[in-house]
Amino acid sequence: MTETAENHFDTTLSAYARWCDPCSGLFSRAALDGAALPARATVLDVCAGMGALAVPAAERGHTVRAIDTSVEMVRCAAERLKPYPKSAAGVMDALDLQYGDNEFDAAFSVLGVVYFGPATVKALSEMVRVVRPGGLVSVMNWADPMGAPFFIPVARAVNRMDDPEVGTFVAPLTEYLERSELEQALSDAGCIDARSERVEVAYSIPTAETFMDELDPVFQVLPQYRAAVSKDRDRFREILFEEVSLIASGELPPALGNIAYAQVPSF
Repeated sequence: MTETAENHFDTTLSAYARWCDPCSGLFSRAALDGAALPARATVLDVCAGMGALAVPAAERGHTVRAIDTSVEMVRCAAERLKPYPKSAAGVMDALDLQYGDNEFDAAFSVLGVVYFGPATVKALSEMVRVVRPGGLVSVMNWADPMGAPFFIPVARAVNRMDDPEVGTFVAPLTEYLERSELEQALSDAGCIDARSERVEVAYSIPTAETFMDELDPVFQVLPQYRAAVSKDRDRFREILFEEVSLIASGELPPALGNIAYAQVPSF
């Protein structure tokens, strides 16, 4: 994660823990299931957050190193890994992994290095470097430019403001949303035999009454959200309440993700 992402996640810990980490955990378990790792593998979790992948990997008997640039996220991951003395979490830059070559059987990044823009391939190349020949590298991203389903009512509410100073909602994600893009990124980083799968996981959101307050720290990354709140917070809250209520009366769509896997060459 970049410095901006680090500061953001350090200050949104409570909201992230309640409304983001559970979904990341479901995606992470799906990634581990699809990886079919050997028993007692050594695993690196890059941009590990609160340990959504690291903890279930440790539960399965693997030895895990979880790294992130968010000090608070790492603190939480380390606490959750305490029951597994062979595993640990630490602060580290994904673009400069402080590990030697060929140290791990597998490296994962769930909703992590795909946000690095042009540096994504560099981060993946670092992951490839520290994984042994024949080992596995896996990366996961949302399959929809909206990302998490809780952005859907925000987008609708922003657009209903119909205010040129607020603007039209712009979906936050643009890159590595397609399975082919993820596979190509792994190939560009030096992997072979890339494959991928689409996954769907259940998602929950706060009640309409608490939605804005619960997730405000997360939504602050969205420029149109900030503009709407600054322009007329009460009106925006009212519209957002209506949009969340509509979703709650129907059915929240599942969270959609793509997971790609590839092998580090043995030659």
